[in-house]
Amino acid sequence: MGTKERQREKKKTEEPVKDKTEPSVAVEQTTASDDSAQIPEIVVKVEDGTNATDTIETAVVEPEQMMDTGAAAVTEIVPRWGNIGEAEWMYNIPTRSQDMVLWAEEWGDFLLEWAEFEKIHVLSVSAFISKPPFKDILGKVKAFRSIGNSLVGKDVAAWLDRNREQLRVYWRPLGEWADLVYRWALDTGILRLDVKSLVIQEAEQDFSRLPEEDIHRIMALLVERGFAEWVDKKAGAVVVKV
Repeated sequence: MGTKERQREKKKTEEPVKDKTEPSVAVEQTTASDDSAQIPEIVVKVEDGTNATDTIETAVVEPEQMMDTGAAAVTEIVPRWGNIGEAEWMYNIPTRSQDMVLWAEEWGDFLLEWAEFEKIHVLSVSAFISKPPFKDILGKVKAFRSIGNSLVGKDVAAWLDRNREQLRVYWRPLGEWADLVYRWALDTGILRLDVKSLVIQEAEQDFSRLPEEDIHRIMALLVERGFAEWVDKKAGAVVVKV
């Protein structure tokens, strides 16, 4: 065998062997139509290099699966123990004093969460006994006062009347409200603040729903912290310092 023949033979042995059995995958998107709706289909074709009549696998995607379904808006919250059907014992006032304290604390924690969710600052006994899930508690009026006393003892609520029918709930401390009002004033450029204007003209702001006496206290906190100066202390009017 000559030199050229040997070189050609060597070149043949070094060439890679192609795998003719490896299938190729082609993806096409077609649309199937009927009288009522068009359902898009994702068609996956698997073709063998040696056989053009191989099986075609089809996956149909329903329109509902292709829609971007966001989370439903939460309209109410429930206690972690559930409703009366799930935890009936929590809707009965305990008879033992020790159990009563723990029971009132549990409900008090939930009432704070509920009040914040509902943006309620003053809760009346009439509202308490008519709102779920509180309306399902047996002995609702007694429960309202027991839960209220528990919150008052933790300095996160205060009774507004002697008969304990109106409860001011502090789900956010006044100090934090003062910080929010101050930042809002700087962001908007509204530097002259007074109680009546905040309640009437800024109704879309959360702090506008606060009791007027609390807004007056917030103005006083801004002055005490050096963030504002009194313009009319009696009217609760200040000028915010920049």
